[in-house]
Amino acid sequence: MKNFLIVVIGGLAALLLVMVARTMLMGGGSVTAAAPADFTAYDGEAIAARLGTAIRIPTVSKSLEATPDAQAFAGIAKFLSEAYPAAHAAMEREIVGEYSLIYKWPGTNIGADTGANTSPQKPIGFIAHLDVVPVETGTEDEWTRPPFSGAVHDGSVWGRGALDNKGQLIALMEAAERLASEGFAPARDIYFLFGHDEELGGDKGAGAIAAHLKARSVSLAWTIDEGSGLAQGIVPGIEKPVALISTAEKGSVTLRFTARGQGGHSSTPAPDTAVSILARAVLAVTDNPYPLKLDDNVIAFLHALAGEMPFSRRLIMTNLWLTGPLVKGQLKSDALTAASLHTTTAPTIIKGGEKSNILPQQATAIVNYRIHPRDNVEAVRDRAVKLINDDRVTVEIAGGREPSPQSSASGEGYRAIAATTTAIFGDIVLAPALTLQGTDSRHYADIADDNYRFTPFIYTPDDLQRIHGTDERVKIENLAGAAAWYEALMRRTAGAAS
Repeated sequence: MKNFLIVVIGGLAALLLVMVARTMLMGGGSVTAAAPADFTAYDGEAIAARLGTAIRIPTVSKSLEATPDAQAFAGIAKFLSEAYPAAHAAMEREIVGEYSLIYKWPGTNIGADTGANTSPQKPIGFIAHLDVVPVETGTEDEWTRPPFSGAVHDGSVWGRGALDNKGQLIALMEAAERLASEGFAPARDIYFLFGHDEELGGDKGAGAIAAHLKARSVSLAWTIDEGSGLAQGIVPGIEKPVALISTAEKGSVTLRFTARGQGGHSSTPAPDTAVSILARAVLAVTDNPYPLKLDDNVIAFLHALAGEMPFSRRLIMTNLWLTGPLVKGQLKSDALTAASLHTTTAPTIIKGGEKSNILPQQATAIVNYRIHPRDNVEAVRDRAVKLINDDRVTVEIAGGREPSPQSSASGEGYRAIAATTTAIFGDIVLAPALTLQGTDSRHYADIADDNYRFTPFIYTPDDLQRIHGTDERVKIENLAGAAAWYEALMRRTAGAAS
């Protein structure tokens, strides 16, 4: 027994030494860099005024059935051309799908005879969207400043679209205007891709743009779109901004469960009604959620954060091969972090019955899934059918889209985004991430090698609540920083020395 205890104690000591050694080898997660030598600050107040004008143009996407407001979308296109004349002189503009815009900034490495791009570097694409979500009827009076006022107040620009997505759109155009006015000529083609219906899925906007480019045999090296940003005070235990560079986004599928049972009078019920059959079907999928998994991308994310954590927490994060179950348990307790580890299941609508004394013959439920990149639409449906295991319940796909392909966290685009972010924002933490919502990026998967999602704004917890919500606004300092970021990114990736 004594020898056995010695062996056990020795093994535990060796294990502890290995864990400590791995933790000590884990470098810090933050990166500090000086601003680039040619960096010149932007006039945030001037940008704010132009964003305010863009917000006052109500490019609202109401529903798939509603016709877009042609006057509003023509108005935003006209505004951009007038506000950014140098950029428009340098770029070629096309209207696609009636309301969406493509800008091409031709690269200088062009064949003299054919016009073909002879540079070894493929074009890059900057994505934004022109449309905004509606303001919920009856909530207009709850806004501190009217939702389409574009008011500049208390260091911010207020109004629908300030964060999603006109703030990003305007910051990008500000950078292009400065570069064009200084005579910047990109070595490779740059595309600006502005869809008009992202808030409705993007099929007629970004989808049409992608099809248009594909028909012209345009192949992009990578794209950058909205989807994440610099999280300040959002990641527990880390005070510095965490730059979350999304390399993929979830898909979604809506399943319709329809249960059928015997009708009749409620005084003589069968053992089951359509309502009770449906209830068990809904419980079957909600009581058996998808398992949480620490895949390679999540591990890379956690390792990136570990360097900023106290030693005890870093010890846990660095040794996920042993501490994985503990970490999963911690992440599971927060809905946001849990959602990044698996496909989520959310019953959202349930209907059945007409009168209290009539046995319903049919009842329906709507269950919405947000699909992790390791799953797919058809597999989600098949799993639901298997869990329900009841012939009295049919399961139909009522709409869905596949998750995006996983983009490289070591490719040219990711490296450029990371390097530019540290150059502009300084002492930050960089981490790959997964976007939980849908973006226009998914439409470009067939024509781009990689698609990234990152908005160069610093977001606080309050900001997240304002996206699509009341009192949406963006800080003026965010606009100035974002314009500088886009300028630096274009110089880094399309400058003459790139």
